[in-house]
Amino acid sequence: MALILWRGTFPLPVLGGIKIPIHSMSAFFALTTLVERPQLFPAFFFAAFGWFLIAVMDYRRTLPNPWIRCKTFSEFAWALVYGYSYHPPEKIRPFENEEESKKYMEDWQNRIKETEEAAAKAYEENVKAQEEYEREMDEIAEANTDISTKKRGISIDPFKPILYPIQQNLAMVVRYVRHAQNIISWEECYMSFWVTVGCFLLSFICLFIPWFFIMKWSARAVVWIGFGPWMKLVDIYVIQKRKRLTEEELAAKRELERQMRREATAGLLAEARIKRENAAKLKAMKKYMFGKFIIRVPVLKEDRYRDTPLPASVAVPYKPDKLPLSEVAMQEAGYNRKRIPGQHLVGDMIPEVEDIGFTEAGTGDAVKHRRLVDKSGPGGAIGDGPFSDMQAYAKIGSVVAGAAVVSWFVVPVISNLTEQALNWF
Repeated sequence: MALILWRGTFPLPVLGGIKIPIHSMSAFFALTTLVERPQLFPAFFFAAFGWFLIAVMDYRRTLPNPWIRCKTFSEFAWALVYGYSYHPPEKIRPFENEEESKKYMEDWQNRIKETEEAAAKAYEENVKAQEEYEREMDEIAEANTDISTKKRGISIDPFKPILYPIQQNLAMVVRYVRHAQNIISWEECYMSFWVTVGCFLLSFICLFIPWFFIMKWSARAVVWIGFGPWMKLVDIYVIQKRKRLTEEELAAKRELERQMRREATAGLLAEARIKRENAAKLKAMKKYMFGKFIIRVPVLKEDRYRDTPLPASVAVPYKPDKLPLSEVAMQEAGYNRKRIPGQHLVGDMIPEVEDIGFTEAGTGDAVKHRRLVDKSGPGGAIGDGPFSDMQAYAKIGSVVAGAAVVSWFVVPVISNLTEQALNWF
């Protein structure tokens, strides 16, 4: 409704916080351009999906409850380029926006209740209409109203081989739907960020692909190659010349194809058998070491309901005290720290618990968290933080570009000046 009716969604500080319909303007511009240039549909499709995720993110940021908000796209982009977030951790006070949050949840529950009541009312009306129709059909003796399919004395257990695979497939579909919902609603904000970046990137790439040219010549190739009169020659010289095989020849051909398929998949079968054996061995070892119950821990959120902190909860940024370089290095190296090993097993013949060291700093680095170092103490000139990959690439690229400029322009100038100076002397 806000998109179609041009309702304001983006506040402008320069105009006193007046909201402008930025999404409606973007949609109108995109659609008017698309109807004039249909070849831009693939690019606009990916751009629209990324724009949709940005709109959902903006909606999540405007919710009154601070515990259900998400990070912004600009925060992820900044962290991707520079390696750290420019936005400080958000502080949440006790009972912050409690009244607005309660009103929002009450309105939301009222909408759900009204929708359920409308659906129940529509269902009752449909039932009444169906009963009236059946009475009418019964009166004119054109329908049998006994449509009961209930049967007694039969258990549902005999249908387990049929229903259980369906239940498994439904469970998989539910997981995928929940993953998609969490990505669209920015519950999985990191995944939503990468999907948005991918959509914008594909949209930009599709701008330079001549879709009309590809579709036109692909259709021409299919029609002119597959539906022309020369297909009669294919029938005469290829299809009709094929010798009809006997039953013995067909059986021999099938056996040969089966043998070739076995040879082609022998390596894959051996690899699959090894994987099954390793999985069975790992399962037995884990049951022996940690107990008989094993559960899969999902990587993405699969919960039906989201656990939101209570209004009395508090969130404040953690600011550790600045320490000398030596103490930070000792802490990151695991000094006076005890570690309880996890349940990740490694090894082929006899799996054992993986031993992970405490050292956090990378090779060649004194410490990993440089911001914890006291700048006024010993070793304080180590710097604020490690460079990100983009910064490292930018520095290396600038060095290479500078060397190329010096080699191409500066060196000839210096050599000419030197030659002229020698000639002058």
